[in-house]
Amino acid sequence: MRCSEATRQLQLYLDSQLSMQQVRRLEAHLAGCHACRNELSLLEAVTYALREVKPVVEPADLAVHIMQRVAVTPQRRKRQYSLLRPSFWELLAVVLLATITTLGIIWEQPSLRAALPLANGHDMLSQVFLSILAMLMTGNTLALWVGGTILGVCITLALAGNEVRTQWFKAMMGRLPVR
Repeated sequence: MRCSEATRQLQLYLDSQLSMQQVRRLEAHLAGCHACRNELSLLEAVTYALREVKPVVEPADLAVHIMQRVAVTPQRRKRQYSLLRPSFWELLAVVLLATITTLGIIWEQPSLRAALPLANGHDMLSQVFLSILAMLMTGNTLALWVGGTILGVCITLALAGNEVRTQWFKAMMGRLPVR
């Protein structure tokens, strides 16, 4: 008999719930195994201590008292999701990211780009934006995909509210490798 099987049968042994054959096998194992004998001694001590404990009688009106306390205890309200009440900075971030996204879409459409007063391609802002956009479009599709993904995550987190952002941040930090 293995120790794992013996330890599973020790409480049954103390409760006289084993067959005669099981008792013989267990006692043979206990005769040669010091660890299982110690486990049996511990279980015997716990069983003896539990027999000495006096039963506690519950009051007849215990359920009534519990229900009264539950009724008078103020209920905690769950905090509402703050999607409909974003802070100033959240609104500012959403507007900024949406503006950048919209300008990127407009810049790709020549007919829409011509309608913008700054889109003539000769001012500094237009040149910087066009060079960044050209680098993303011609250089590497992966860079455009990564940039779009990051922009999408930023917009989503800006709309999500503090609670969701905190949960997301904790989940992301949990996935980073620990040194």
